[in-house]
Amino acid sequence: MKTFFKTPALSTQRLVTLAMLIAIAFVISQFDIRIIPNQLQITLTFLVNAVIGAIAGPIWGFVSLAVLDLSTIFLSPDAANFLPAWTLMEAATGFLYGLFFYGKELSWSSKKSWLYVSFAIMIIMLFSTFIMTPLLLQVYFKYDFVAQYIAGRWLKIFEIPIRIIATMAILPQLQRIPELRKLMGLTKS
Repeated sequence: MKTFFKTPALSTQRLVTLAMLIAIAFVISQFDIRIIPNQLQITLTFLVNAVIGAIAGPIWGFVSLAVLDLSTIFLSPDAANFLPAWTLMEAATGFLYGLFFYGKELSWSSKKSWLYVSFAIMIIMLFSTFIMTPLLLQVYFKYDFVAQYIAGRWLKIFEIPIRIIATMAILPQLQRIPELRKLMGLTKS
């Protein structure tokens, strides 16, 4: 059966690497940079999510970010506030990271890489930040969808260039490490 996307085998090396990345993402998710309190907060977890997607591919990226979300919620004092739809959204985000970054060679000096990463980041943020998060906040907490944008959700557009630059600063450098190249589905060069 032919699939539409690449799915790497779950080797011991890939499993251990993903477990370490999930642990790193868990730690990083506990810290954020508050640019505008309660409006614009940036956490660097997206970088680890991009690396997980680049190593795991779409299927294992889905599973990895679901595990990350479950571990984050159940190891926090807010475990009683578990919302399954949020975990599905995070898992779908992992699928997108894997779909866009697994097996994709990136170069800091390539305009094509910059456009590709810009497109990928905008699609991922459109899905998770601008559509699903406000929708889930409306469904679970009755926050009006439009009111969220009036109150400041639109400020998240300023996060897009930060994510693009940070992703382009990290992923091409990691792709130079031979063991990670192999895990990322890139051929030897």
